[in-house]
Amino acid sequence: MRLLDLIARAEPHLPVMLERDLHRLPGAGAFAPSVASCPLRLVLSEPLTALCAALAYADGDRLTGCLDLVHVPARRLWVEWPDAPRADAAAVHAGSAPSPPGGTAGAYLETDASGRCGTLRTFWCGPGPRDEAQLAPLATEFDLDGAWTLAAEACDVYGGGVVRLASEDPALAQLLDCARFRFDPAWAAYYRRACPDSASREDVLRRSLASVGTDLPLLLALFLLMNSRAGLPQRPVSRARLNQRRRDRAPLLDHVEVFAPAGCVASGTGGAPAGGRRPVRLHHVRGHLVRRGSVVHWRVAHLRGRATFGRVHTRTLTLRAPDLVSVPPSPAGLAGGHRAGHSVAAQGVSP
Repeated sequence: MRLLDLIARAEPHLPVMLERDLHRLPGAGAFAPSVASCPLRLVLSEPLTALCAALAYADGDRLTGCLDLVHVPARRLWVEWPDAPRADAAAVHAGSAPSPPGGTAGAYLETDASGRCGTLRTFWCGPGPRDEAQLAPLATEFDLDGAWTLAAEACDVYGGGVVRLASEDPALAQLLDCARFRFDPAWAAYYRRACPDSASREDVLRRSLASVGTDLPLLLALFLLMNSRAGLPQRPVSRARLNQRRRDRAPLLDHVEVFAPAGCVASGTGGAPAGGRRPVRLHHVRGHLVRRGSVVHWRVAHLRGRATFGRVHTRTLTLRAPDLVSVPPSPAGLAGGHRAGHSVAAQGVSP
């Protein structure tokens, strides 16, 4: 079952006992009406998720160089994706071991008219058939133009302030600087009581950030690909006939499945290219973004060169990335459930 359908049937509140007091914290079901009434719901394929993650985390110039062209395609939007490709790409970029097999993650976004400023809430569920939808306690606020206002004194993140993330990778740091993270007020009040000392609060904050910290770059890569000239293959999925047989059960939600561009373009067999360069051996070129002014093209994977000059059958690449602070995954209950963590570093708070 899709994550958006799990949210539709989830409980709106998560009851938690603390010092004999019952706290009713917001659960995934609190956003069920918003997701159900969302005018656009996207479900990404696994290859497309891997492609977006590669654009987001590896050689960030491919995304940061086009950041001015990125716009969220709707004022209210739901996006969900298989989380394993995202977690693997983030682990490779951070130089750490791949995460255990993940389930599904999703984001509900609300933006202004420009599509460049708004908020998103992160959800996920495990890979098991009985796993329920989880809501992250942190909300992500993003501004692609970076028009953040800072007060003179920093405000405690558990008192309504925000925190930002930093990275030693300049490209990833530029993407992360578009986002600020703020605790849901009910979760902040709960953590103020549950974590009285600074060490435990710091631990909760790091674990919470690990669950949501670098999802925004993946979404930005998706929106850039959707706005490219070729766009992305899409297939609308209607649940009307299936819902007629479900009777009194919660209806399944219509959505649009989005796939990675596919295809292979054969290379030409002409003479030497312009500029006097010798023709190259026949080799594979992976799909990549090409920017021409204000227009972005997606160039599909293809073969380039001449077979008469030989063939490049394999190629070994050595990838290196700066070490980042490794953040463990958040435990169930304490930080809104379990999700494979990212490698991120918190860099201070501001109101």
